[in-house]
Amino acid sequence: MTVTEQFSPETSTARTPHEVLRIAGWTEGPAAERDALLGGYLGALERLTGDPELLGECLAVGLLHDAPEVRRQALAACVRLCPDLAAEAVGWALADPDETVRTPALASLARTPALRSAGGPSALHALLAVLGRSPDQIAAGAGSFVTVADAHALASARTLLADPAVAGAVLDDLPVPLSADRLPSRLSLDGMRHVPAGRLRRGPRPGGESSWGDPGGSSVEEADVAGFYLDTLPVTNDAYDAFVADVAAHGHLWCHPDEPRGTDHTRSTADDPRFAGDHPVTGVSWYDAVAYADWCGKRLPTEDEWERAARGDDHRRHPWGEEFRPALVRGLHTVAPDGEQAPDRATWLRRLADLRGTEPSASTGPAGALPGDESPFGIRDLCGNVWEWTSTRYLDGLPLEPRFGTMDPGDLWGEWSAEVSVRGGAWSSPPALLTAVSRAGKVLTARSPEIGFRCAVSEAEAQR
Repeated sequence: MTVTEQFSPETSTARTPHEVLRIAGWTEGPAAERDALLGGYLGALERLTGDPELLGECLAVGLLHDAPEVRRQALAACVRLCPDLAAEAVGWALADPDETVRTPALASLARTPALRSAGGPSALHALLAVLGRSPDQIAAGAGSFVTVADAHALASARTLLADPAVAGAVLDDLPVPLSADRLPSRLSLDGMRHVPAGRLRRGPRPGGESSWGDPGGSSVEEADVAGFYLDTLPVTNDAYDAFVADVAAHGHLWCHPDEPRGTDHTRSTADDPRFAGDHPVTGVSWYDAVAYADWCGKRLPTEDEWERAARGDDHRRHPWGEEFRPALVRGLHTVAPDGEQAPDRATWLRRLADLRGTEPSASTGPAGALPGDESPFGIRDLCGNVWEWTSTRYLDGLPLEPRFGTMDPGDLWGEWSAEVSVRGGAWSSPPALLTAVSRAGKVLTARSPEIGFRCAVSEAEAQR
């Protein structure tokens, strides 16, 4: 059983020790509190050595925990207590974004021949993704490796590349050519608008208009947002298709290291004539959007950045003002004008079910085609036409830092930490969702004809 199979939301908690449940529910707090919970968790693992299946499930809780110290200690316990899971756990940890987790994984790999034998291919995959260099450059020791973990990773990667069996198994099936050796930056601020630093009041205004599409109250109602630039319009099909053609010519040089192996960035709507070249791109996953943004020298906006760009300094409900104005936004009332124009949720879902069955003749429209659809910062199409990917995790509002590379994409459905916040509503949305406050969550591998994106650049990034 793999790490990700162990960590299943369907796993019964009936036999799970309470120390494991407590560490699973801990997200942040004083170090002393963490260490106390961690001590209990590690003690519980020691008691479970007679039950390998439950031990594997409980180890997975720590190996996939948000706190680096918990992941580090869980890895050490896995290597010591569960040899059957250790090889995959080490491979997983080698791609961890935190070097305090990668370093002991590298040490375990270096001193344990059995791990190199059983987990060599997965370890080399992870090391190549982290180092971001071509195998030839790693073998030659080329590149800007600046930390102790870099040096250890380089040494381990060179050792594994020297093993013909391991190297052959990996290099014949690399998920993407490696991402650090990129073409010169394509960054241009043309077609972007500046959004100055300011204070964001999240969600609907107290005492203001509300609807069933509004989100629940945020745990942090206000946030400071640094200055940034945002695309004036969403990325179009023509622009995205140019990226796909460049990938075909030059390889996957811009892809996220966690991207599923064998990814084809062609949008799922490419053969559908309803989605014309000047329409916002749809049928792209979060990974597709991230790769396109990197190709441009940009990134996806955070959810707070998106909302500040849409609402301005007066925290308005819609980019153009407080009142819903159907002529300024492409939604369900545009593509299916028959029927109630402001349906409740149940009615809207029934209408969507009818649309799915009849294949509507219209969907997206040209980007920027509706005069007056403009935020206080001159940014257009923020509501309607397409939902837009952000870089923010949906349920907890933290930055999305995916570590799902060893999972089958189908296994991510129902995984809360793989859900990304999308904003703005789409051509299939009713007025309740066509606001600057509505939000939804979609799994990052989803390709939907209703989800597109636009790109952002921070002020600091723009000055480089």
